[in-house]
Amino acid sequence: MVVLVLAGSPVYQDEQERFVCNTLQPGCANVCYDIFSPVSHLRFWLLHSVSVLLPSAVFSVYVLHKGAELAARGPRGPDGVPGDHHAPELTPGARRWLPVPDFSSGYLVHLCLRTLTEAAFGALHYLLFGFLVPKRFSCTHPPCTSVVDCYVSRPTEKSILMLFVWAACALSFLLSAAEFMERESVCACVQPSAATRRTQRGGKGCCGTG
Repeated sequence: MVVLVLAGSPVYQDEQERFVCNTLQPGCANVCYDIFSPVSHLRFWLLHSVSVLLPSAVFSVYVLHKGAELAARGPRGPDGVPGDHHAPELTPGARRWLPVPDFSSGYLVHLCLRTLTEAAFGALHYLLFGFLVPKRFSCTHPPCTSVVDCYVSRPTEKSILMLFVWAACALSFLLSAAEFMERESVCACVQPSAATRRTQRGGKGCCGTG
């Protein structure tokens, strides 16, 4: 996001003003620009970044909330009854413990949402803008009375920036997908032992919500 703001703002500050068409027909240039760029690249990339970060932010808030909630309940004894772990009647082998929640399911959901969001915005980015910014754009939409050629400012620089965005999007998608598959395989491998611990201690399994 920092790269987009610092590098993209100077490139796109003259986005529409320097979109020149070889016609004097009133309204034709505006219509052609609207077809060429339905959404501002910078606004789309900003929305993309915020949407991808949103699942991680929600998961972080959920973890903090659950952690504060469990800390407020205090430590518990071996039988799950709340109490003070400094109680004098307890032997060292029966000290009270603070339950540690298992956020595996929430983490997997957050990874799945992040991966799907990245894929959805990648597909939408391709439909709206493609991979490169063309130097010339031909338009025939009314009120243009004939084929009008429009020329984009800094097409090479914008294409380089767009390729950088594509590379970052692909890397983020691959890392999210790989992490999701790795976490899912880990949960599947330890599920039998987690089920055994659940029957013995009444706790949650590897993929429990805590």
